[in-house]
Amino acid sequence: MNKIKNNNMKVFYKSFLVLLVGLISLNVTAQEYSDAVKLYNEGLVQAKAKHYDEAISAFTQTISIGEQLGTEQGVSIKTQAERQIPKMYYQKAVIAFNTFKTSKSTSDLDAAIISFDETADIAKEYGDSDISRRAVGIIPQLYYQKATLLYNRDDFEGANKALDKAINANSNYAVAYYQKGLVAKKVNPDDIDTILNWYNQAITVAEKVNDSRVLRSANNSAHDELLFRGAKSTEAKHYSEAIELLELATTYNDESADVHYRLAEVFNKQGKSDDAIKHANEALKYEKGGKTDKAKIYFEIGLAQQRKGNVGAACQAFGNALYGSFKAPASHIMEFELKCKTS
Repeated sequence: MNKIKNNNMKVFYKSFLVLLVGLISLNVTAQEYSDAVKLYNEGLVQAKAKHYDEAISAFTQTISIGEQLGTEQGVSIKTQAERQIPKMYYQKAVIAFNTFKTSKSTSDLDAAIISFDETADIAKEYGDSDISRRAVGIIPQLYYQKATLLYNRDDFEGANKALDKAINANSNYAVAYYQKGLVAKKVNPDDIDTILNWYNQAITVAEKVNDSRVLRSANNSAHDELLFRGAKSTEAKHYSEAIELLELATTYNDESADVHYRLAEVFNKQGKSDDAIKHANEALKYEKGGKTDKAKIYFEIGLAQQRKGNVGAACQAFGNALYGSFKAPASHIMEFELKCKTS
């Protein structure tokens, strides 16, 4: 009988110990969860105060406790804290960028780039695709800003490196290709092929991503570069080269009054009257200015018609050229060479 009684007592004590351990475990778990909640709330308070490093520390501790708990509550508080951490890193990166905007220092800009790069990695680690996308999208813009900053300081080598990084971060960043063209022009202004190559890449990418601003800028820059070089070649009497450059300019803007005028001029110098008249008429079609602006174009028509022996047409053209700096030479030709009849 005593033996049975002793066995019952042993069972009772074992059950009591299991119950006691369970109660202690429940109390410990409840306390740990309470600590996690306090830390999470502390993180929110620090975030509101813009103390983002302190917030990150609080959320990181929350995650650690949540993992240790292994309960449904633990998983829930851990998940909530994980959602906050990428946001904290993003806010830190924004502050770094705002610091640069005030200082305009390349070192502060580099710090902002590093901060957004870190944010992108953290966001990816915690599965926040929105923050990751935003951070990744900002990085090439920051490299572009660095490039323009260095470009304005005549550090073209540094500008080129920054632009390469911008393009590497986003191969569809059209303005970076355009800026590469501007840098190339500064580094080697005689290398027209390299300059145009970058403008052409900018145009291709701008068309792809529907960036009308860069598309317009790249086309205008290529047009202006070729127009300038074509005019210089004409002055140097390198007529074939001038025509090649000017005709290439029309591929960037076929409604350019200036390019067609310059083509009329160079064809007149070559004695190709019909080509001169053709381009002069195109120039008149697109010229937006008044009589003084059109005078030079009519003057080229007059020269071409005079060479062809069309006195009437020549006199009419020179008559329309009697404005501004073309008034004297047109008047001279009309009076002493063509002997135009005037009413």
